[in-house]
Amino acid sequence: MPSVLGAERTFREQKMSSHHQSRLPLQALLLALMLIPPLSVVAAIPWLRQQPDGMVFLLTGAASALTIVASFALAILHDRKMDEWQRTNARFSSQWGWAAGAGLVGLLLALPPFRELIVSAVANLAEVQNPDQKLVTLAFTFGFMAVVAAQGLCTVVASIGWTFWKSRPARDPS
Repeated sequence: MPSVLGAERTFREQKMSSHHQSRLPLQALLLALMLIPPLSVVAAIPWLRQQPDGMVFLLTGAASALTIVASFALAILHDRKMDEWQRTNARFSSQWGWAAGAGLVGLLLALPPFRELIVSAVANLAEVQNPDQKLVTLAFTFGFMAVVAAQGLCTVVASIGWTFWKSRPARDPS
């Protein structure tokens, strides 16, 4: 009997290995789709400066959407390989990590050196000699608040959706 169990285990390991190998090209493609669009936008900044605002928003929005979709797909593939301990780690880190990161940025915005860093980065990117510091800081702060508010809203909607989906009545098997 040990030879049958050993053969079954070997078959299962080979099947898992070939399944893992078949995912590698897909994972590489998704990783490329996560990295190439934002890097392309950064590389194209000199060209984007000369384009109308509508074109800039369209291209950066498309790059953002492609990056987000690819990252979701890669996360789903990664999640399928995780055990319960790893899923608990991912749940804990995503729940508390984004909240801690948002809080950290909020605290950093209170520090003048951080605000000056933001203003100088914007001045360099926009090629503006003396941008209005108050306007740049306010725009950055409102953008940051919009991201945090959107994350909070999406968390609430996802929670309601998950509760609704899991609370639905069981289907009749017949």
